Amino acid sequence: MELNYKTSPNYKIVSTKQYTARTVLNIMGIVIFGGVLLQSITIPISLNSSGELFQMEEIKMSAREFLEYALFTLGCGMVYYFLVNSYFVGKKWRKIFFITITLLGFFSIYMVFYLVQHHPLH
Repeated sequence: MELNYKTSPNYKIVSTKQYTARTVLNIMGIVIFGGVLLQSITIPISLNSSGELFQMEEIKMSAREFLEYALFTLGCGMVYYFLVNSYFVGKKWRKIFFITITLLGFFSIYMVFYLVQHHPLH
């Protein structure tokens, strides 16, 4: 029995595009903040027992509440994108990133204690 050896053909390896951490974080931001805004519109819509769509009026936001919610979400998104993109610019901007994150952390802890002592009126 004789073996017939064949050389393998020369395949050219095509690598897929590598995404940087900055690109992934920017895409995640679009998904997160877009989902939060979309959620505010779709939560009052539900299905009844016969499979028909209906809108729950008692949990639907008024136009003013929706505007406040949307502005808050867009403001958070702007802070997120500023922080993500400033981190990847350079050393000086990385320092600004860490200072901003530290200040936000301290402010969050301060607000916990402030709100425990001063209950908001509802």
